[in-house]
Parts: sequence; C-alpha cells; structure tokens
Amino acid sequence: FGSVFEGVLADGSRVAVKRVSDSRQVHKLFEAEVVAIISIHHKNLVRLRGFCCPNLLVYEFVANGSLDRWLFDDDKFLDCDARYSIALDIARGLSYLHDGCRTRVLHLDIKPQNILLDEKFRAKISDFGLSRQGELQAVDEMIIRGTPGYMAPEWLHFQISDKLDTYSFGV
Repeated sequence: FGSVFEGVLADGSRVAVKRVSDSRQVHKLFEAEVVAIISIHHKNLVRLRGFCCPNLLVYEFVANGSLDRWLFDDDKFLDCDARYSIALDIARGLSYLHDGCRTRVLHLDIKPQNILLDEKFRAKISDFGLSRQGELQAVDEMIIRGTPGYMAPEWLHFQISDKLDTYSFGV
C-alpha cells in the first residue's frame, strides 16, 4: 500500500515514514488508517506519531525490523525464549485491539511482515491500513483484505470476526 522510509525528526528521534500511493482508493485507505490508529496506544502496537495529508504517515521507528526477517533469514536467529516472548506480545496486542479499545479493531492481515521487533525484541503489530473498526458494513470492501496463506477459511463465507486475526496469528 506504500513505501516506507527511515527519517529523523528535529528533536533527533528516528521515525518510519510511510508514503501511500496517490489514488482515490488509497486516499480512502489513508484516512481509514489514520482514523483506526490515531487514538490507539499499546506497548505491542506500532504508534502513529503523526501524519501529513494527503499521503504520509509518521510512525515510531522500530529498530529490529519485521519478524519475517528474523524467522526466514539464515543469518538471523531467535531462540525459543525470544519466540515465546514475541508470541505473547502479539497475543497481548491482538487482545487489546479486540477487547481493549473503545471500538473493536480487526487487523485482518496478521503475518510476520506486519510484526515489528524493537531494540529489546518486543513485538509490535503494524499495518492497520485496512483494519476494520466495529461491525462489518459492506462485504465488498472486505474482499481484498488478507494475505494468501494467512487467511482463515471463514473468509469464504464472509464470517468476519476477531477469529480471523486469531487464525492468522496461529499460522
């Protein structure tokens, strides 16, 4: 949904800046992402620091990158304790999205690429671009959500619930 760049703010803090593509659909997704995460704060969720319309999102910088690099790169290694801790962090983040927010948030694309690891290897869930808040309003807008291989069978019957995130997390 866009490119991500590393940046440094005037105060010296590092940030990740996501530039979204320029199209009508993407502007709708940009607005959805800002609305979905502007008021959500949890230690296991990547924090939105700000945004610049029409297409820049500024996030906290997460030093160790995405979980997929640590799972699938032969040069990197996570021991059992680290993997266990990461799994708990992801579960805590999902629990907060599903039950701790004022309005339930469904991520709908939990996968290793959307889990970032900070300098202490604490996991943070990222990429809320197509997240859903509250109840499903239109099935058509949900058809494109998810990554093959991480999508629950319930998608075939449009049974949209927090169980989809739980399934993807388990994969």
